[in-house]
Amino acid sequence: MTKILFEKEEIYNKISSVIAKAINQILSDKNEIILGLPGGRSMPNVLRRLKEEKIDWNKIHVFMVDERLVPIQDQDSNFRLIKQELSEIMPLGNLHPFQFEKNKPDFGLERYVEEINSFDNAFDIVLLSSGEDGHIGSLFPNHPSIYNESDGYILVENSPKPPGTRISISKKFLIKSKIGILLFLDDMKRDAYRKFLDEKTDYITCPAKLIKQLPKSYVLTNIELNEGLR
Repeated sequence: MTKILFEKEEIYNKISSVIAKAINQILSDKNEIILGLPGGRSMPNVLRRLKEEKIDWNKIHVFMVDERLVPIQDQDSNFRLIKQELSEIMPLGNLHPFQFEKNKPDFGLERYVEEINSFDNAFDIVLLSSGEDGHIGSLFPNHPSIYNESDGYILVENSPKPPGTRISISKKFLIKSKIGILLFLDDMKRDAYRKFLDEKTDYITCPAKLIKQLPKSYVLTNIELNEGLR
């Protein structure tokens, strides 16, 4: 696992550079890749910089790491923000939203699992951004979501963060990814970053630690700690 600390003013440029290098590394061996993207406040900034990198977007298929149970046009849709940034540079057919089907018991979860499995049953690259409590995707500390042993996507209920019901990749699906890139951005994530570095903390109390189980991973942050944990 590689840890990289950057200054605040350059963090998004560095994030996009690391992602681009990972994409082009895999594309040197494969004809297409599966990229997992999360929601969150930082994603538009990341994607705006990423669009400036030299990447063959025709060979990339984007799936969601997690999503809220709303139509894809809804203001709260994670996919809406991703489409807004990427639709001008890649084929729309390569953007794969979770289609919320409110009249189905699983809200369309099984269909989405089948869709990603038609390409591959794992992400080549997964981008994750830690929450203030150390959650990633919709895998929350000490919550049923982090104990769920399903292989693909899971339905998350009673989420500590609203909305209460959403979908997420499972921990088993996450750790099948080939490359993981984890972000801890800005001071609001300081406690989460501290937990992540604490060797006494496990992934149950800090789900971000799951990235350590991937074959290759990067942790990028603009948070500097002075408590002897770095």
